[in-house]
Amino acid sequence: MRKWLITLTLLIAWIIPTPVFAATSAEVTITASGYIVGAPGGLTLTYISDYEVGISWTKGSDAVNTMVRGAVGRVPKNRTDGYLVYNGAGTSTSDTGVSLDETAAYIYYVAWSQNAGGLWEDTGVSGFIGGAGMLLIAIVLLVLGLTIAAFFIKSGMLYAACIPAWFIFTFVAFNVNWPTENPYIPTAIAVFGVAMTILMVAVTGMHYVGNQSSEPTYDEEKAANLRKIYSLTHKRQPWE
Repeated sequence: MRKWLITLTLLIAWIIPTPVFAATSAEVTITASGYIVGAPGGLTLTYISDYEVGISWTKGSDAVNTMVRGAVGRVPKNRTDGYLVYNGAGTSTSDTGVSLDETAAYIYYVAWSQNAGGLWEDTGVSGFIGGAGMLLIAIVLLVLGLTIAAFFIKSGMLYAACIPAWFIFTFVAFNVNWPTENPYIPTAIAVFGVAMTILMVAVTGMHYVGNQSSEPTYDEEKAANLRKIYSLTHKRQPWE
């Protein structure tokens, strides 16, 4: 009987694996996934001026801090992309580093939540606002209208006015805040503006040179006076 008991005990010990305990905590790896912290809600962007955007939100569930980042012409990809607008425990801030009238694209903002343990949620919430370069649009419309009027009326003064107008357009367009993904746009517009400025200089010069009348010589003035006299006296002119 005792032999059977010993045999059964050994068989159970062989079938059931013996647990192995880690010697230290460094040998234990725990992987967790799922909910971390709720994303911010109600992200609201308010136009205050061309140089300030008001930003407000409600904290996400279990959130302690909120980070807001912005980027011109695109959505910030993560918490290191774009430029930092705010990082703290509040629910509103202002972006005073903008120039909406001189920015040729929308400005995008993303807000992320952080919990008390320092962990961040991955998704974030986004929104955008922009003036789409209203100053540049106004200058473009003004310069194009002036140029069309000059060629339609064929006025030398309007031709001359187009020269500084295209120069100003070139300067403003080159210094507008363009998205960093399109670095060639400022150069292309600058080349176009310079070309139009040179063209208007040439057109103005040809207009005034072509319409400039040379001073009459003494013989020409004498002949013109004789024509007037003969026409008044109804006499036949000798050369006719």
